[in-house]
Amino acid sequence: MIKEGIKGKITAILSGVFILVSIWFLSTSFVTGVHEAGGIANLLQFDVPLFLVASFFMAAHLILAGFTWDMVTRTAGAHLGLRKGFSIHFLSQVGKYVPGKIWAAMGKYSLSRNSGLTPAQAGQGLLLETVFIVLGCLMTAIPLIPMVAGEAGLGVGTGMVIASGLAILLLASVHPAFFSRLTRLAARVMKSQYNLRKCSFSEMLRLLPVYAALFVALGAAFWFLCLSFGLEIPFFPGVFIYPAAMGIGYMVIFAPGGLGARELVTVWLVHLSLPGCEPGLAELAALVARLWITLAEALSFGISFMLYGVTPSALKSMFKGKESPDGNAVKGNEG
Repeated sequence: MIKEGIKGKITAILSGVFILVSIWFLSTSFVTGVHEAGGIANLLQFDVPLFLVASFFMAAHLILAGFTWDMVTRTAGAHLGLRKGFSIHFLSQVGKYVPGKIWAAMGKYSLSRNSGLTPAQAGQGLLLETVFIVLGCLMTAIPLIPMVAGEAGLGVGTGMVIASGLAILLLASVHPAFFSRLTRLAARVMKSQYNLRKCSFSEMLRLLPVYAALFVALGAAFWFLCLSFGLEIPFFPGVFIYPAAMGIGYMVIFAPGGLGARELVTVWLVHLSLPGCEPGLAELAALVARLWITLAEALSFGISFMLYGVTPSALKSMFKGKESPDGNAVKGNEG
């Protein structure tokens, strides 16, 4: 118990340091860009119609995000429907901004159990979601590999070979022979005795296009957002920049919600895609995108109370005394 407390404090400290350093770097770079542009007025170019198109793709991304939770739990043998899937997904999303990358999963598990899912179905849904979020991000990052390899001096040809190999590995990773090993490993880690539903290869493959569409919609939203601010990134590879940055941020454990990591990777990829990018504009786009998607998720969070049919106070009580995948009670995030 003491070790877990110390570990949590260390994670929180590392998260705070990482976020502060990232914000300092982005802010310094942005201020330098504004100075070189001769003032913020010379840097800003805002096109409302393009921003509305970006908002349309963002809405599509949010709807698909809710749909994916319905799909993975359906694959696990349950049936929530889009309304429940959307509301559970976004009611639990606030937990991703808490250091440790576990509170969103615990919230999603508790709400799904409250909606009638068995422990095995909810647990398998979380496992499938984690795997396919990583796979979806990597799928949309594959087209960027040749460009990054070329910039690193490896050559575009080498990058294409790496990208092809990664694509083959991604397809192989969702084969039942591999996934069954992953589920057994997860069961041992969680000390769970639940028997998870065996999924066929075709069932697993049906999830891939949905997650690809989820991240492509996000990438298109970011691309149009950049255009609305005068950042004219080519459609290819521009549409893949933000999903790749989100995927890397998702895997950085010290960055709650990918905060800092996503923005740094976004700026780096924008400069790779558009070498002549005006100083400060990439940083502006990355920061605006963070605020924009956070506001969109906050709006979805508010709507989800009505869709799920629960009040904020009742939601808090749901997280008390719920069983977690390892069989223990979920006490919830009281912070």
